[in-house]
Amino acid sequence: MESRHKILVLDDDGDWLDMCREFLSQLPSKPDIRTVSSGMRALSLLDAQPFRVLLCDLRMPRMDGLQVLGIVRRRFPELRTVALTGLSDGEFRSRAYAMGVDLYWLKSDMQQNPQMFLDCIESLLGEEDGGGFRAVQSRNLLDIVKMESALRNSSVLRITSGPKVAQIWIQDGQLVDAKVDGADGEAALWRILEWEGGAFESLPAEPSHVRIITKSLESLLLESEQELKKAANPTPTQEVEETQFITRLTAVAYVGAEFVVTIPAKKEDAAKGWGMHDVDHLATWARQAEKAAQRLGEKLNAGPLTHVAGHNLERHLLLVPGKGRTFVIGWPPEADPRHLFEQSKKLADTWAS
Repeated sequence: MESRHKILVLDDDGDWLDMCREFLSQLPSKPDIRTVSSGMRALSLLDAQPFRVLLCDLRMPRMDGLQVLGIVRRRFPELRTVALTGLSDGEFRSRAYAMGVDLYWLKSDMQQNPQMFLDCIESLLGEEDGGGFRAVQSRNLLDIVKMESALRNSSVLRITSGPKVAQIWIQDGQLVDAKVDGADGEAALWRILEWEGGAFESLPAEPSHVRIITKSLESLLLESEQELKKAANPTPTQEVEETQFITRLTAVAYVGAEFVVTIPAKKEDAAKGWGMHDVDHLATWARQAEKAAQRLGEKLNAGPLTHVAGHNLERHLLLVPGKGRTFVIGWPPEADPRHLFEQSKKLADTWAS
């Protein structure tokens, strides 16, 4: 029987470790989760047995997280690493990325976006290349840009590959500009993503930088993936599906939706979604609501159904019919209802692509 992957969580807060253990137990692959409260103990465990992912706090007594990550990168280059910290200081974030961490998550963001966090960790457990962009895969740089965008961060990514140097500007989660070898904007972005290898570091944001890239984030992500696929060898179906899911996940997080559920027209086909656990119950309600709305529309001679909207104290809910399936999109209660149909329609189009 294939053994489970192991996750090691390092933090000097015992209560936080208990919470992480319980939280990570929800991962679909059911990894073996170990926790330690000191850097020396973490290194000892990593020496003794193989781990797949290390989640590491940064501010700890004696040996801090940055010291641990520096040692880990030299001694265990295949280990996937995540900085999970309460430090929002840009300097710590830049130093962590410069050391080669795969992800930098604030503890508050983890608690506010739990499903996205779990999806990210599950993705790291499944990846086999073991090296992030430091391992020289351009698609991994794209994943980093996606995560910066999904978390609405502001930063400047500096990428080096041999003598070549490039920069990508991100402001409030939006791609603003890219520069390399005299090119800028979209042309530079495509060129950077075609690099076969390199390393990157996160620099402080530049809010005053002039925006050159004006296309929407969703369009850029889809186009960049298409460009990469043209330049690369044919991609296995599973990897294509994973790339599509990351794009959809980013789109949901970027616009601030809580969940998206797709409901096939045929009842025998299973409903699927992100951010919602009780998908079947929601699918039953959505099919009934859509039929009732269609009957009412026919009775009133109101034309084809465009959407059904509702809300309660917990959220806004929009049902958007599509070709062969229906999309149900949940929004937080503070969302502006005047723009929800337009945003939901765009999100449904992205999810359907």
